Amino acid sequence: MTESPSAQDQSDPAGALPRTWRICTAVVGVEAFALLGYSLYLTFRSEFGHPSNSSEGVAIGIYLLILAAGIVAVLVGMLRGRRWSRSPAITANLIVVGMGWYLIKADQSAIGILTMIVGAATIGFLATPSMYNALEARHRTRGA
Repeated sequence: MTESPSAQDQSDPAGALPRTWRICTAVVGVEAFALLGYSLYLTFRSEFGHPSNSSEGVAIGIYLLILAAGIVAVLVGMLRGRRWSRSPAITANLIVVGMGWYLIKADQSAIGILTMIVGAATIGFLATPSMYNALEARHRTRGA
């Protein structure tokens, strides 16, 4: 008895996608949980620490928490192999490249360069024609 494509998709959601998709998914996962952790840290430090302006720190922490929730949603889409998740993942990594530039300007050159390389490589992998074609083929298989 042969399995239908939908049954195969449920058992291995990223089966038909290139290995670079899984690598990019892992990178976006690390970014999502790093941002989530930092936003919680900033919020609690601002509220329970000794900040000079606690309301500003809490507001920034909550804003970052909302952004982190969006990136976690993108991560879930990537784990399921959804084609819509590619564009927000590229956008998030454009921000990561900008953060790397900021770190270089703030005399954190080694971390900044590494951050820029990871962000640019992720964008490069996600923007390849083979990645686009694999996501489109997967989408057509789901729709059939």
